Amino acid sequence: MVETPGVGTPRRAVLRGAGAAVAGVAVVGLTGLAAGCARDEGPDELEGPLAAARADAATATAAVAAFPGLADRLTPLAEARRAHAEALAAEIRRARPDRAAAVDAAPAPAPAPASAAEAVTALSGSLGSARDAAGALALTTASYRCGLLTSVAASCAGQATVLA
Repeated sequence: MVETPGVGTPRRAVLRGAGAAVAGVAVVGLTGLAAGCARDEGPDELEGPLAAARADAATATAAVAAFPGLADRLTPLAEARRAHAEALAAEIRRARPDRAAAVDAAPAPAPAPASAAEAVTALSGSLGSARDAAGALALTTASYRCGLLTSVAASCAGQATVLA
């Protein structure tokens, strides 16, 4: 094979150009993919269960302070719901660092309930709602969050049963 000087484009130049074109397409494609995977705006889907867990913990703590006779029943519930809140907050911080400030904001203190029976009834209803909400969200969320939500739902179901 004899090369004629000055005629056509050298084969190596063509191959380098093709390689650069492929690399450029890959970069553009990955940039588009990354843009398509951008985080959603607004609250994380776990912020609702997080708020419910914090509210239940605060309500149970306020009820124990107002009615010490409920301590045996409500202290474990408050501890469990605080653990749920911590786990949910950790997942939100991991997946959505942009929501850390909202997640780390101090929850409002719960008012003291008027009676022990009112406190138990309110918490029982709240636990049932939390169970249902966490269970429903588990069906539609990413699989790695499903375990967390089903654990929260199961715990709420058990705690509601204990209160009944």
